[in-house]
Amino acid sequence: MSQGVSAQDLYRLKSVSQASAANQQVFFVENSIDEANNQYLARIKRVDQAGHTQDVAVNGQLNLQPAVAGDQLFYAAKVGTAKPQLFAVAVNDGESTLITTTTPNEAVNTVMAAADGQSVYFKTTETAERPKLPNQEKFPKTRHVTRLVNKADGYGWLPQDVTYRLRRYLPATGVVEEICQQGADFSLTSVSQDGRYVTILQDDHPDDDRNFAHGAYCLDTQTGQMVDLTANLIHGHFADATLSPDGQQVALVGDNGAAGRHTVANVYLVAATGGDLTSLTDDLDADPNPEFAGDFVQQAGSKLVRWLDADRVVFVTAFHGHSQLYVGDARGITLIDDTARQIVDFDVVDAETLALSVSYQDQPSQLRAFKVADGAETVSYDPNAAYENTHEFAHPQRFDYTSVDGQALEGWYLPAQTNAPKQPVLLYVHGGPHANYGEAFFYEFQVHASRGYGVVFFNPRGSTSYGQAFESNVNGHYGEDDYDDVMTGLDVALAKFPQLDADRQYIAGGSYGGFMTTWAVGHTKRFAAAVSQRSVTNWISLFGISDIGFYFNPEELAIDLFADGGVESYWKQSPLAYAQNVTTPIRLLHGEWDMRCPISQSEEFFTAVKRNGVDADFIRYPQSFHGVSRNGLPSLRIQRIDDMTEWFTAHPSVKRD
Repeated sequence: MSQGVSAQDLYRLKSVSQASAANQQVFFVENSIDEANNQYLARIKRVDQAGHTQDVAVNGQLNLQPAVAGDQLFYAAKVGTAKPQLFAVAVNDGESTLITTTTPNEAVNTVMAAADGQSVYFKTTETAERPKLPNQEKFPKTRHVTRLVNKADGYGWLPQDVTYRLRRYLPATGVVEEICQQGADFSLTSVSQDGRYVTILQDDHPDDDRNFAHGAYCLDTQTGQMVDLTANLIHGHFADATLSPDGQQVALVGDNGAAGRHTVANVYLVAATGGDLTSLTDDLDADPNPEFAGDFVQQAGSKLVRWLDADRVVFVTAFHGHSQLYVGDARGITLIDDTARQIVDFDVVDAETLALSVSYQDQPSQLRAFKVADGAETVSYDPNAAYENTHEFAHPQRFDYTSVDGQALEGWYLPAQTNAPKQPVLLYVHGGPHANYGEAFFYEFQVHASRGYGVVFFNPRGSTSYGQAFESNVNGHYGEDDYDDVMTGLDVALAKFPQLDADRQYIAGGSYGGFMTTWAVGHTKRFAAAVSQRSVTNWISLFGISDIGFYFNPEELAIDLFADGGVESYWKQSPLAYAQNVTTPIRLLHGEWDMRCPISQSEEFFTAVKRNGVDADFIRYPQSFHGVSRNGLPSLRIQRIDDMTEWFTAHPSVKRD
């Protein structure tokens, strides 16, 4: 008999990402977890057209960024305690060879090969400074902070003395060349077929921490000439740039900044020499820079647009909670796939074939071959095939509903895997708020379903994939339409699925979902218990302590803290302001290294409700950043779900006065 997903199955399930096609083969990263060492692993595999799969690079803990040049695969690998370095291995078989011998403080970040096989580019980062949080030095040094942007969640304190380099390796001679170096970070995004030109993304004003324009540039590595491809969009923020096969055009994904940091992106074409940008997606109510709220896939690639051939581009958008696949040129675009799923990564095998890394709500991860002409697909590789033979995933039911003011909305119900006539209902709210739930595998939801909870989840206003007006609705109005949307969705689910037990309603969420959880318990007493995770509870204090607070808060709350009425508006939209109304038993979960929503946010709320006699407790997760549920220590990811189940079990129903 098949069984559901247990929390411990985190150590058994695998995902595929970073698909890279070359010579009619697809190289990809297979992600897994080493339970004994409590760490993530990544190995590079290849699959041919016949479906034969083989390990290619397994020498490091993390083997990433596969790029083929000639008959060799180049990649970045983290081996032991050393920083990631560039390695090479014969495509067909052979031992890995270390290419770089950089200083102990220089790490290889990105690897890309020219199509002619004559050059391999890689970016490095060098700094002797160590992040504040993992630093265990016996005689630590002080840190002198001078910039507004001085920390980043998931890393720690940003270095002030750092060198970013673009290097090139020539396989024919074994020579490593330095193309350029600078003190500001950049992203390497594509290389021309002949290896002469590269595209990079970088801040337009790297010394101004209040200007977030992030442009795309084309660098001639022979002359050093740099072309600003996005000079016409002075407030733009770009996430990808890809040179065409003939080197004449660049496909871009980014936005014009009209709605601030959360402006819906477009796909553009521009001449490699610069000039006016042509938007391909002005008429789409979809986002070519998607952000799915998920917790499973590791090491997702960063490519958002690729060239199908010399004239056509291919790109993925997020639309109403699922991925769409488009092909087009300056004359127009065509939707070629609208399947209810998430396309995690993709690459072009040839002009008629794509390699897709995909995820479904009831299918964790697969690599598929997709035919552009007719949409025909075949599974190239399923890393969980053996697991799926003995396990049954919970299957979601999607439904539409309407808000109290007439807004069309959608939600999902993941049924509990139980024979009980009634099942407790868990309302789960996503983070962001500018992200979206959708047709993607969610490991934690599957565990809750296997433990007997019916999980319901929605995309309230503020979510992505529904257009700019929908996404911007929450700005300045936290706890208004967004709150009504999730509560209305819960009511609709209870009416639509009678097996859900209205006497056992629970709510949980992380980050913005933690905000909504703490907001909800201050505005309703309907829930038997709540679990708030890494939440925002006080916008006033978040302004100065979050790694993004000083610019995120003014955009999200539509006013600066220090403007007239700023303090009042921030407090009105803070769950802490309503803590005296809370009677719902609440457990707060928070990572001690969280720099996005620092742990003091939960400390403030816990103190307020505990002082008022609420049944509340607070669990601190050591060595954990904001993303503890997605990429935190595996053992703590499992512990966190157990902590939630324990709290819900201890509060089986609402206490009536």
